Amino acid sequence: MILVIANQKGGCGKTTTAVNLAGAFAQRGMDVLLVDSDPQGSAMKWRGLASGTFPVGVIALPMPVLDQEIPKLAKKYDLVVIDTPPGMETITRSALVVADLAIIPLQPSPLDLWSGTDIVGLVRKAQQLNPGLRTRLLLNRKIHGTRLSRESVEALKEFPFPLFETAIHQRIALAEAVTAGKTITDFYPDGPSSSEYRALVEEIVSVGMGETP
Repeated sequence: MILVIANQKGGCGKTTTAVNLAGAFAQRGMDVLLVDSDPQGSAMKWRGLASGTFPVGVIALPMPVLDQEIPKLAKKYDLVVIDTPPGMETITRSALVVADLAIIPLQPSPLDLWSGTDIVGLVRKAQQLNPGLRTRLLLNRKIHGTRLSRESVEALKEFPFPLFETAIHQRIALAEAVTAGKTITDFYPDGPSSSEYRALVEEIVSVGMGETP
């Protein structure tokens, strides 16, 4: 399975989502490759902070050749997770045309919701070449008990893609895991953020197996 974490807007948590999802899948017993296609190399830098082994393999491929290279790499792994850059349409489109599932992380803010129309258009273009591409929205960095978070859930229902039931809440442990060079499921395995990523993994498995339309 090939997962692509995509949004044309920066700062929505794509890298955090990609790395922690990859780690949660690895904890489930899968052989996972994380592909950093962002020229800024945030996922590679995260991996570089690890003092020992990292639960997933990480490579850099910041070029619009993902549609050519990823299928070859995918044969060697149970799962490939691709972290895409903001604003670089050619790289993101290259990833989407070979993806099984695109995950669009969105923060509960009007700017994120407004900018979401850009990635919708890009997904639609990719589906012309990859009609089997499934797409799901992920409410990311949600803050407990705020009206904005509640309103964002309602606003996301206007998008043409389903919203995951699982939301990822904003917690300091997620930032601390980065500085420790660990995924959240390794850094704080019994914490609430780890539980959310595990729940998200189960939803993704359901989508990938065709149990969810």
